[in-house]
Amino acid sequence: MRGKISQPGLYTFLYYSKIDKTMSGFVDVYLPTDSIHIKATKKQIRTKFYEKSDVGSHLKNTVVFSTSPLQKEWEQYLLTRDSVWNQFFLDQARARDKFLQAMGTGNKVLIEQTADSARELRYRFSSYLASATDMFVKQHPTSELSLSAMLDNREYQPAVERFRQYYNAMPAPLQASFYGQILDKALAKNETRNQNNQRFVGYRIRQLAGTTPAGKELNVEQLFKRNKLTLIEFWASWCGSCRLEMPKYYSLYKQYNSKGFGMLGISLDDNRNKWTQAIAEDSLRMPHLSELQGGYGDDIRRFAIKGIPANLLVDSTGSVVAVDVPYPKLYKQLQAL
Repeated sequence: MRGKISQPGLYTFLYYSKIDKTMSGFVDVYLPTDSIHIKATKKQIRTKFYEKSDVGSHLKNTVVFSTSPLQKEWEQYLLTRDSVWNQFFLDQARARDKFLQAMGTGNKVLIEQTADSARELRYRFSSYLASATDMFVKQHPTSELSLSAMLDNREYQPAVERFRQYYNAMPAPLQASFYGQILDKALAKNETRNQNNQRFVGYRIRQLAGTTPAGKELNVEQLFKRNKLTLIEFWASWCGSCRLEMPKYYSLYKQYNSKGFGMLGISLDDNRNKWTQAIAEDSLRMPHLSELQGGYGDDIRRFAIKGIPANLLVDSTGSVVAVDVPYPKLYKQLQAL
């Protein structure tokens, strides 16, 4: 292969089947380097981390031989990430087994506790991947590839503060490098919601962590598909301004629901009775979710909710199209549609 690269760094090679033209796999390589040999097969080459799960790894079906020492560093990161990825699936299986065992005891308190643990674990996947970055950066605090590892998990909000500390401790030339500048901008976008609250635009929501007032899960993807636009409103029973704003948005829901406008309330309550009482008092007959963990819920941290009321406007695919849309602006937008 011959060609030019605009910038030294990691490049992803995709390779395809000559028979059915489908993608067979992908691999990251560090360029420039004197030579590279990629061995690729549809068969599984490595077996260390794949006994319990089908991990979509760069390494599962490929082996890279390179004269660049940075290639070995990046492979170390990928192996670390694969190991914690696999650990997540093992922990998820254990949590499910504990729940099934609790079901057999008939102990309602134990059943509820293990059910919560099993349900919440699946929303902690990003924290597992961020831990792989933590381990790698601590081992390679002045490596260019540590910047890439942090970029790999830059969207995980709880890790942003730690990543900023790692970045600030790096030598000035690394901070000013190609990857360093990208990471600096990415961290700045995520450090405060108010600084750039539109950074979630384009982010696709596939699931949410809370349960309904009846204690059931909600298929949010189906909810989004039923509507052209859905407003996700973050509120709480104890929030006076929320209790004033919610009925306004709810009036739009009643007016435009039949025309494709949906609404979903996510509460920051930690008391189920107060939450459900507020829903009844305000006559908010629409879907609701809450983790009942106050301001410490997974989705509250995931979307960097610093204050309420706050909202996300998503399209039929669950992709965020706007953040913190004021009532007058949303009203005009719905009128136009």
